[in-house]
Amino acid sequence: MTFLNSALAFGAAAFLIPLVIHILNRSRFRTVEWGAMHLLESVIRVNHRRFHLEQLILLLIRCAIPVLLALCLARPVLTGSELLEGDAPVSLVILLDTSYSLDAVSRAGTHFDEAIEAACAIVSATGRGSEVAVIQTGGRPTPLFDQPVFDPEAVLRRLKQLQGGYGASDMPAALDEALATLSAMSHARRELIVISDFQPADWKAVNGEAAAAIRGQIQAMNIKPELTLLQVGEPVRGNISVESLQFPQRAIGVGQQFSVRAEIRNHGSTDFDSARVILRLDAEEYSVSQVSLGAGSSTQTLFPCVVDSPGSHVLEVEVVAGDPLPTDNRSAAAITIWDHIDVLLVDGDPASLPLQSETDFLSVALTPYTFGRVRLSDLVRTQTVSADQLTAELLHNSRVVVLANVSTLKDEQLADLSAWVHDGGALLVCAGNRIDLNWYRERMFAAGQGLLPLPFGVPRAQTDESARAARIVAQHFDHPALEFFNDPAHGDLSTAEIRQWCQVVTDDAAMSPVRDGTDAAEVTSASEPLPSVRGSRILPVVMARLDNGDPLLVERPAGDGTVVQLATACDADWSDLPMRPFFVPLMQQLVTTMASRISPPRNIATGDPAVALLPVSTRDGDDSATDHAGADSDADADESSGRNQTEDGYGTASVVTPDGSRRSIRLVPQGRLQMARFDATQRPGIYVLNSPMLATIHFVAETSREESDLTMMEPSALASLAEDLAARVAESPTAYLDQDRLRRHGREIWPFVLAGLLGLMFLELVLQQNFARVRV
Repeated sequence: MTFLNSALAFGAAAFLIPLVIHILNRSRFRTVEWGAMHLLESVIRVNHRRFHLEQLILLLIRCAIPVLLALCLARPVLTGSELLEGDAPVSLVILLDTSYSLDAVSRAGTHFDEAIEAACAIVSATGRGSEVAVIQTGGRPTPLFDQPVFDPEAVLRRLKQLQGGYGASDMPAALDEALATLSAMSHARRELIVISDFQPADWKAVNGEAAAAIRGQIQAMNIKPELTLLQVGEPVRGNISVESLQFPQRAIGVGQQFSVRAEIRNHGSTDFDSARVILRLDAEEYSVSQVSLGAGSSTQTLFPCVVDSPGSHVLEVEVVAGDPLPTDNRSAAAITIWDHIDVLLVDGDPASLPLQSETDFLSVALTPYTFGRVRLSDLVRTQTVSADQLTAELLHNSRVVVLANVSTLKDEQLADLSAWVHDGGALLVCAGNRIDLNWYRERMFAAGQGLLPLPFGVPRAQTDESARAARIVAQHFDHPALEFFNDPAHGDLSTAEIRQWCQVVTDDAAMSPVRDGTDAAEVTSASEPLPSVRGSRILPVVMARLDNGDPLLVERPAGDGTVVQLATACDADWSDLPMRPFFVPLMQQLVTTMASRISPPRNIATGDPAVALLPVSTRDGDDSATDHAGADSDADADESSGRNQTEDGYGTASVVTPDGSRRSIRLVPQGRLQMARFDATQRPGIYVLNSPMLATIHFVAETSREESDLTMMEPSALASLAEDLAARVAESPTAYLDQDRLRRHGREIWPFVLAGLLGLMFLELVLQQNFARVRV
């Protein structure tokens, strides 16, 4: 125990006053002998002890009264075993849950408003000189200020301007960010407060070993912070969400019909009848449907869609229902509609007769309407050249290049091709009887540092006419280019006969040159995978295999571009693929998917950067690279090209965020292009990039829908989490402030002392009157 006014405790010495008065009164008595005294001796002997006892009791009470009065004025405080911190400044970090689940509405309003009120109450109570940091957890951990601030009023102003609706919280990352911030703060008293609705989905990663690691991290800090968990909101029943949108991953042309599939889930325990589902295209209502959802069920709605203009567009599906969380009733997707895709076919075996050249079948498959003289237009535009005619200018004007049975390339051609792919081009390499296996191994694969995903081995073939040809393995395809064939109605790839192919080597033999006449068994005897000679090179992905285990289609990114390797020829010499009905959709799916995948993704997760590659403008305003194969050039160049340009030739762009605010970003060099990068994508929704070189580019940031289940942690589960993290649980901001005040100032007991003082004074009065009565 200690005293807040310790000097007044010395007033307890006033107990000497009644003691001195008592002693002095005793000295004033005189003994007078008189005749009848002997008659009272028996009474005196009987009452003498009682009289002394009464006087002693009154004396003790009268001495205790000034002692208690002094203690009351000195304000005694119970401290336990800890030292009181008093009004010492604090280093305070608040982890504020800004994820979209806090937009849920309950009787007291939204949970987010309650969280803001709690944070403001705590910040307002900080002492002078305290430093405060607020970290938003939604989307990804994001500090409210660049560094902790010492002005609580500035924090309060910013808190009151905050809006919720961010992506799902990553609580382990948020705790790491908070502890790192605390370790760099200056005061000896440190507090970490987590304000959240504490949904199990957000905290499932903070259990067991993860919780122990966080607790160990706290214990290892030089100054250990006090950790408090403050739950806001109340349980809410029933909620509908749009879980996801599915749409084609391939390139979509103007006027082509495609389907948008929306998955809708009911997270509550009540049924929703006739919920209205709206599909919007570029914010305009395009189609409407109705669904009924039982408790805890999900359904899918399919919308056919056609877009009549090229460029960047946004699809958005919204469910109109009276649920308590409207934020997750919408989901969007950014799509690019192509006017055309330029594909350069490099023919390694040209011929004068129809369908005898290496690329004839491929050209027909990519442009069927053109060859059929149908009035419909093809999305793909092809140009066929020989290997000798391949130039950097042709590459520059192409989106996809196909090397079809090309024997070799000149060194300068290979250098131009490599630079074009790394700057964002898409390359398809097809095998054939004319390819130089050693050149492809040494120059195209180059021990894992070249363009080719894997080296070609020796050709393999069926041994005789009676032997069964190899076939493509019928399976569920995960690659976007082949997902189309998961529906049997689109064709069965396993019906094609592959009579001859080049083995795609996946073992140590890939490092040795191929000798003429070498038997395949001599080259492919090893069964171990390729050694990690690629370093940081991304490993290739096998898109499809033959039934003997050999890869048929392999893909690997190269720089900003992509390379796909086909182990057989693209004409009818080595297989009957061109004769199969699925050859046309197979080639179109493959080429259009390659064309669309080489641009940075437009649909991203919250917290991931939105990136666009743009052409570089010259200083005089002329766009020198409008149609670069790797740039986001899916719309015509803007007339303002060259404006907003910096002195180094690179310009600026603006981004409009989902909340309507506009941010400026600087474009930076990226090879022969310039890159626009925007990192503040924590809020789900549509981000609009406006560039001086191109028309509008849309990005959509989406988040996990786990928080759409509005179940909150039970008190027992929250207590268990607090125990794992060595934290306290506060039921409300007021409860936290009371706990904090007790921890800093202790528990004052002067009211109890005052009550004791008043009781003694009343007791002294009662005893005085009782003892003063005459007794016989």
